[in-house]
Amino acid sequence: MAHNNLVSNQQPDYSDSNDPQDSYGWVVMANLWAIDIGNVFVFMSIGILIPIWRDDIGLTPIQAGLMGSAGFLGFGLMSLPSSIWLTKYNPKFVTACATIGMALTALMHSISVSVEILIISRFTFVALASSRLTIQIIFIQQWFQPRLYSIINGLDFSIRSIGQTLALVMIPSMILILGNWRNIYVAIALYMGILSILWVIFGKQNYSTSTNALPANQEGNPAGILIKKKILWVIASTQIGAACTFGSFMTFYPSYSMEHLNISVGTAGLLMSAFPIGGIIGSVLGGALSQKIGKRKPIIWVSGILLPIMYFILLNVDTIPLSMIILLMIGSLAMAFPPILFTIPLDMRLSAREVAVAGGLIRTLFPVGATMGPLIVGAIQESSGSLFLGLSVVAPLPITVAIASIFIPETGPRNKNTIPSSI
Repeated sequence: MAHNNLVSNQQPDYSDSNDPQDSYGWVVMANLWAIDIGNVFVFMSIGILIPIWRDDIGLTPIQAGLMGSAGFLGFGLMSLPSSIWLTKYNPKFVTACATIGMALTALMHSISVSVEILIISRFTFVALASSRLTIQIIFIQQWFQPRLYSIINGLDFSIRSIGQTLALVMIPSMILILGNWRNIYVAIALYMGILSILWVIFGKQNYSTSTNALPANQEGNPAGILIKKKILWVIASTQIGAACTFGSFMTFYPSYSMEHLNISVGTAGLLMSAFPIGGIIGSVLGGALSQKIGKRKPIIWVSGILLPIMYFILLNVDTIPLSMIILLMIGSLAMAFPPILFTIPLDMRLSAREVAVAGGLIRTLFPVGATMGPLIVGAIQESSGSLFLGLSVVAPLPITVAIASIFIPETGPRNKNTIPSSI
């Protein structure tokens, strides 16, 4: 059998299975998660480096908003196209090319002499990262049994949160150790280059399962699932409001905390690390709890109700310990439901490429909100001089999560035999 991208239009068996799990799948995922940590370091560096870029390359509030939006825009523009077109090709090769490209564009950050080059570097890096992330669903379906899907998605978001924590804690120290912000990106480029080599050696595909029995090009156009299953648009749009708030706070809250709490860059990074630490807790518990209770929607609904309240409280507390506690809670709520949203298409018994398209749509609409948020906040700060006002405007928007949960079908294990075919 030729070693091209083999995925099937057969629907996998989602019943609980006692078959042993192939342990090499964890080796494959470890490689992919290590690559993702490099991605997160570039993505999360912006909030810490904005104050430095103001002095070094004359970054304005509007340009800071553009920097924050550029990364999310890279995800938004590439996620859906890559899920339709790149899934036709050998997933190991696509992943290797994307990782090498990420190494090169990380290096491009380090030689940026203007804001424009920095924005282009960030956009290109994230576009490549998005393409790699879209392909990852194929490896999950190749290597893991359906009963582990929600657990794997939870771990996926947890690893990303661990990377966010490491980035926020380590980047201020890396500036001191390496001498300047440019050398941080040289170090990330070297890291990604090493991971490219390791992926070529250890990254493998699994052709032995029934879900990989047919070549990808025999499946037809997987984008048709977006017409056939219109509920995917509701699922994908769930996070738009939350993304707007998330993108805004990740970009501007470090600067706000430095002014509001009178703290240094290093302390702001340490404070912000509470968010991804909470994300680790939320993503692990969210997926596991959803599987335990056999329901998906309760986790989504609770997160959507509580997040706006927590963001408002964060803007008004004036002590570091309390701010850290609130950020921890926000991180837990914000990351409890995304793994569930990515699990629902798997619950719906879609094929591998169709699930990739569904995930691509989620990653496309999420950046719509995340792109708008920093632009809105940056514009408000530019015109009014108040960062507090800008962040207050976007704080209530995660309520879209609770609203969308009303319409999302319940696809958890307790409903697996009653999921309507029309969804």
